[in-house]
Amino acid sequence: MGGRVVDGGCKGLPPGLPPTPLTALRTFGWSLLGDDLPTPVAILRDDALAHNCLWMARFLAQTGAAFAPHAKTTMSPELMRLQLEDGAWGLTVANVHQAAVALEVGAARILIANQVISGPELAWLATASTRAEIFTLVDSVAAVARLSVLNKSIRVLVEVGYPGGRAGCRTAADALAVARAVRAAPGVELAGIEAYEGLIAGADPSAREARVGAFLDEVVVVAEACHGEGLLGESPLLTAGGTTFPDLVARRFGALAGFTPILRSGCYLTGDHGIYAAAMDRLTTRAPDLAGAGLLPALEVWATVLSRPEPTRVVLGAGKRDLGIDAGAPVPLRAARPGEGTFPCAGTVVEVNDQHAHLVVTETSTLRVGDRVALGITHPCTTFDRWSVILRVDAAWRVTGAVHTRFG
Repeated sequence: MGGRVVDGGCKGLPPGLPPTPLTALRTFGWSLLGDDLPTPVAILRDDALAHNCLWMARFLAQTGAAFAPHAKTTMSPELMRLQLEDGAWGLTVANVHQAAVALEVGAARILIANQVISGPELAWLATASTRAEIFTLVDSVAAVARLSVLNKSIRVLVEVGYPGGRAGCRTAADALAVARAVRAAPGVELAGIEAYEGLIAGADPSAREARVGAFLDEVVVVAEACHGEGLLGESPLLTAGGTTFPDLVARRFGALAGFTPILRSGCYLTGDHGIYAAAMDRLTTRAPDLAGAGLLPALEVWATVLSRPEPTRVVLGAGKRDLGIDAGAPVPLRAARPGEGTFPCAGTVVEVNDQHAHLVVTETSTLRVGDRVALGITHPCTTFDRWSVILRVDAAWRVTGAVHTRFG
């Protein structure tokens, strides 16, 4: 929020910083190359953010898809507003807490890509639906029944799943049964069909892509069947994740006349140095016309060299409390020495503790105590949620501003 106040109790900010508006942090002249900031410190590169926003705009223009980025990736009001200003159709969230934040930042459309079941959440949904266009998911007649008692006009999408996956109707027949239940329920409107393909696995990338394509085709079959029975209203939505396979989603869903295809990628904004970098490589192979120059990694965590207890082991002051490792270890990108600029940094992170990362280097590495190492991460979701404030920096590593997060 524009009025957010931060202080030295926020990780990554100078310990003695008095209560200060978030928007004022850009005025202090801080630099990652000086000795202005404590570590660990999380940063977003302005140039990469700008590039990625333009990349997505180009992708959407080429495919004709609409976009509701998943706000759970960053849970940052500033970044949510950036996405809305860039023309996002709406915002995707995973629960009503996140939906409440999206409502605060001014989203006119909010897609809760999950089931809303508990009493307090249903009560919130009934009230919030008067302030914005809110959609939620159903995959059972029982879920439809819980929504219908609200006596409100609740817009839902039938969630289509696959055996062994998360929530979602396992067969087309099940999905049709749920869609018919929605049609018959008072106060519940069927707004479209939803699916999530990102967890589908395969023996290799090609096999995985084939399975994803087959699943998306099944979703299209369900959408066509619902439309054929007259269960859907005007311009129904057809949506899937689209972070790892945006081309497959956009092209299959975009080919179905009468539907609004919506992608929900959240990680496009920051990219990464792991799973999404690999996904971009695959996209370049599958659809070079859509991949273009690709996405750039924007999120980094900088850590200080605390110790070099062995010739080939460097201990960094950042760990599980600072960066996610669920999808892979962080990657050293470069090093910096206060007053001397940056220099190359090679090595492998072999262990991550709560507050430390163990970097194996060659004996000839010039890293020494006090140097700073920039770490690239994979799966940005599980790094964002470790920070309440993340600084933005320009190409010269000067602080240009900051964003804050609202995870809890």
